Amino acid sequence: MKFKISFDRIKENIKSFGLAFIKDKKKVALWAVCLSLMLVFAILGAVSGHIISGLPDQLGADRWSDDMRMAQVSLFLTQDQKITEDDIKRFEYILERKLLDAGVADSTDGKEDTLSGPKIIDTISIDEMYGSPKLTNEEDDGIGNLYTVAYCAQGTATLSFENRILENAAAIGVGGDFFIFHPLTLVSGTYFGGDDDMKDKVVIDEDTAWQLFGSTDIIGQSVLISGVPHYITGVVKKETGKLYEAAGLSKSYVYMSYDSLSRYGNILSGVIENKKISEDGATANIGGINCVEVLCPNPINGLALKISKESLVSNENVVVAIDNTDRFSTFSLFAVLKSFFTRSMWGKAIFYPYWENVARGYEDILALILLVRTIALLIVLVIAVIAIVNLYRHKKWTVRGIVKYLSDKKYDLEAAHKQKKDQKMIDSADNE
Repeated sequence: MKFKISFDRIKENIKSFGLAFIKDKKKVALWAVCLSLMLVFAILGAVSGHIISGLPDQLGADRWSDDMRMAQVSLFLTQDQKITEDDIKRFEYILERKLLDAGVADSTDGKEDTLSGPKIIDTISIDEMYGSPKLTNEEDDGIGNLYTVAYCAQGTATLSFENRILENAAAIGVGGDFFIFHPLTLVSGTYFGGDDDMKDKVVIDEDTAWQLFGSTDIIGQSVLISGVPHYITGVVKKETGKLYEAAGLSKSYVYMSYDSLSRYGNILSGVIENKKISEDGATANIGGINCVEVLCPNPINGLALKISKESLVSNENVVVAIDNTDRFSTFSLFAVLKSFFTRSMWGKAIFYPYWENVARGYEDILALILLVRTIALLIVLVIAVIAIVNLYRHKKWTVRGIVKYLSDKKYDLEAAHKQKKDQKMIDSADNE
């Protein structure tokens, strides 16, 4: 009966509190506003997470950061630069040296490689050019498995199959581990490797596949690029939507080796030089590489970004370097908000690839989402502070009263404990 009465009192107290709360329309409105704003905050947070997870081109470091802290760095060069594959070899050599100088070393001791495989770096010509000592086997084993590099040039190519011709398709001439950085969704087949001996392999998007073949099940088929056979290893999904189309994906795309683009396509992304490459008179457009990507250890914030930029060029005015690892962090997005109205005023002539245009577009969207979330949270905090201040002003208690109440409770508990202990001693004596 005692517990029933206590439960009834609790129910009555809750009921009376609820009725009093409902009658206070101001409180009801404030609570409704706070709950709505917190719901908006949570939903927009989930939307942001969904957007970021849908940008695999920016998440290379997350995919390879199990054993150590990694960073993904993108370097975009202005169109007045002539960057060749020899420059990329020199870049890799200098980058490796700088990583070693920074104390980065492979601690796996024979375990499975952190990345896709060991890097083979041509150090002979670089050593002869700069008089640098060649890396020893120990040094190479200590760093070569810990980083990877990809590069690309952009342009156009004409593809044909039988009597079907696709003129001026958007072409990406790739080198290095391009598809590690850009894990495009495969509809069929697979990617080709940057170190493949044969340079006549291509990956096309599903749009191109339908236009030329009327199917996406075409792995192993041959397509002519400027009359030269190339073999299709994979067909990839083409992202759709206004943002992707505005970024450049309104065109049909083909991914080929940089070697094939320089020989059989047109490079549009940088300074090129037409050179004779064989005794039979064949020529190729050397240069035009404007995007270099690095995935490497980053033991200190900003180290990978700094050494990557320094390894590629000496003049920082000809390159835009982006640390994709922290690109969508709160602080980075606040920086976007700070320059929101001026960031489109671009003073460097850079031919951004479509994935960078997409990332920049989503940076703006995510920055605006962050602004709305911040405002919502601030409003809730302001309401909470005002409520606390009002409660304090209309309080029916004092600090002295609370201290006295707690002291009395402590005394009662100690007295009850002593009484229980004394009773236990008396009972023990009676039993004896």
